[in-house]
Amino acid sequence: MTTSLVRIGVLILLLGIPPSISAGNVLAVYPHFGFSHFKVVMPILNELANRGHDITVISYVKNPQASAFPNYEELLISAPDEDQSSTTINLVPLTENTPTRSLGVLIREYIALHDEGQETCEHLFASGHIERVIERHQRKPYDLLLTEYFNSDCQLVLAKLLNLPIIGLSTCALMPYYYDRIDLPDTPAFIQSEFVGFAGQLNWHERLLNFVQAKLLKFLYKYHSNRADNKLIQKYIGVEIDVEEVARTQTAFIFGNQHYSLMGSRPQSLQFVEIGGVHITKKAEKELPDSISAFLNQSQEGVIFISWGSMVRASSIDEDKLAAILEVLHQQPLRIIWKWEAEETPKADSNKFLFVKWAPQLALLCHPKVKLFWSHGGLLGTTESVHCGKPLLITPIYGDQFLNAFSVQNRGMGLKLDYEEITTPNLNRAFTELSKTSYAQRSLLVSKIFNERQKTPMESAVWSVEHVIENGLVAAELLQSPGIELSAVVYHSVDSIVLLSIPLILLIIILSFLCRRNPSKPANKKLVKKPKRS
Repeated sequence: MTTSLVRIGVLILLLGIPPSISAGNVLAVYPHFGFSHFKVVMPILNELANRGHDITVISYVKNPQASAFPNYEELLISAPDEDQSSTTINLVPLTENTPTRSLGVLIREYIALHDEGQETCEHLFASGHIERVIERHQRKPYDLLLTEYFNSDCQLVLAKLLNLPIIGLSTCALMPYYYDRIDLPDTPAFIQSEFVGFAGQLNWHERLLNFVQAKLLKFLYKYHSNRADNKLIQKYIGVEIDVEEVARTQTAFIFGNQHYSLMGSRPQSLQFVEIGGVHITKKAEKELPDSISAFLNQSQEGVIFISWGSMVRASSIDEDKLAAILEVLHQQPLRIIWKWEAEETPKADSNKFLFVKWAPQLALLCHPKVKLFWSHGGLLGTTESVHCGKPLLITPIYGDQFLNAFSVQNRGMGLKLDYEEITTPNLNRAFTELSKTSYAQRSLLVSKIFNERQKTPMESAVWSVEHVIENGLVAAELLQSPGIELSAVVYHSVDSIVLLSIPLILLIIILSFLCRRNPSKPANKKLVKKPKRS
């Protein structure tokens, strides 16, 4: 019997079949419409299904590999006949560029995210999938809720009603209002949230803005967005819950789509797991169409790759900026591959320029002929460029792209060039600077650190999921910091500071009183001499 088990174990290792714990029943809810958001979690869901876990996914975006797994079920929020190539990508025109990161801009972005989140929740509840999985739970209980922590928490009603531990995923830098859920220090003196972006050490006014936005946005999310989530749950499900309380007490882990090599070293929590690069696969590194391969092979000097992501429409660029870009790029020794969504492409030398509607980004970035990546600073593309060791020119448009751009610049891997600064002189200066070998060398050094880890991002994610499947809410309970239960007064020791200050204040008051009662003699007072006796 023992010999047979050993043989089976050896066979499993030889066949490459991943060892698995007893199969879990995982509920995953990712209702956001952005393709780039779902692209981060999709490989994790596929790997869990490959390891034998039953996966039920409520999502807006379709998983093209779902049919490969009999234990993977999609419950789509989007319409069955929806063409997602036009509804989940190329949505943002460049007119939405935000040239500054003032407090007013940050608040407007928060409001836009809030409205977007509430709309997403409406679609989620209207789909009927919430009631469907609640009913299924009675027959075959779920073990875990996987979901995105982004701009709403209405889906956490499922964690409460089904008594499930939660693993949240932040597809961008962590929003400031999620730090307290896992007692992750936000330290505004040097830790920047998703909403801001500054270069190097923060000066005084940058630290002030960073502090104000971190505390204000936490307050707004708790008393504005979460209250709106609670009202929607009451409206559609008919139960009264506090989603903020559910998140605080039932979250086991938060997966962060980041790595310290890019975003910087910071105080950590056991509940925060860095999985930056989890979407990167060896297969995707090799998926190049013949037309692009031919263009690369014919590029003796190399190629500049331009892509402003899956959401931003590069073809909506202002005419004067397009003219400046074409003028400068024509002078460059490198050829150009440019993601361009419109049917009509710019008038440019076809021997030097290749315009493509969709680019296999990872495969291009890892190709040795690609020397520079001009990006909008989305975290997926930035992470892929770091993985492949390529320098960047980043033109941020909104959101976390400013933070990502400065992270690249701070680490010597590239430069930030604002959209409003795209002019012929500025572009000439940028490309001249980036032609220095120091940027390519630094990018390779950071890439080496990014790729050398104790566990791969996928291994970290899968271990965390299976740990929670095996141990349930006890895993979440033991991971949680005692700090999440404390009030702000106790957490920051305000009561102790006040108590210790009282004797000092009393001493100052007493000394001041004594000084007023016994004033010292004036130093310049003349002494009256007594007359001498004769």
